[in-house]
Amino acid sequence: MKDEIVSGEYILPSSPSHFSNLMPSIDDLLVKVGLVPQNIDGLIVALGPGSFTGIRIGLSVAKGFSECLNIPITGIHTLVAMASQLPYLNEYICPLVTSRKGEVFTAIFKWSAHGDLLRCKEDTCLKINDLSTIIENKTIFIGNDFSAQGPILKQQFEENQILAPANLWNLKASSLGILGLKKLQKHGSDNLDELVPIYLRGADIRLQEKVS
Repeated sequence: MKDEIVSGEYILPSSPSHFSNLMPSIDDLLVKVGLVPQNIDGLIVALGPGSFTGIRIGLSVAKGFSECLNIPITGIHTLVAMASQLPYLNEYICPLVTSRKGEVFTAIFKWSAHGDLLRCKEDTCLKINDLSTIIENKTIFIGNDFSAQGPILKQQFEENQILAPANLWNLKASSLGILGLKKLQKHGSDNLDELVPIYLRGADIRLQEKVS
């Protein structure tokens, strides 16, 4: 991204293979947009909430680039970035990120008359079927898995709430980039030691049973 204009972006469905393909994908994107790491002026990374492993890997890679190349870096809240993908709306916005065991990470936002994204409810993790307990007004939903989350939301809320079009779902790197660029310009780089993931629940650690 240069001057808020997107130079290149990958949009891929969630997959465990992303972890092994992360570095090759970064290298490929840099080649296609004609950049080398030394020409990068700033880094923006999603802090979560989201996949426990995914957040840690993404943040570790970004912090590694920042430290090795002395590049400014800043972190952006995932739910904030996702909500920002629905600008200029009068309705409340409820972004959803899949957790585990039928749960989602979520919060509620609304645009002010001055174009600022305001937080109306704090981050929480709850069963997707319990979303009605925090929804009080006309709300538009946007999430990270339309195929799984969309039907549940339609059944739960029927015609009372709105789903954003499927093509707007999933967090976009460009959305992170816009917010991060403004944050870097206003506040400068984050402290690497203070740049940590946002977790709303602990990791699910499954120990393999010992087979004799």
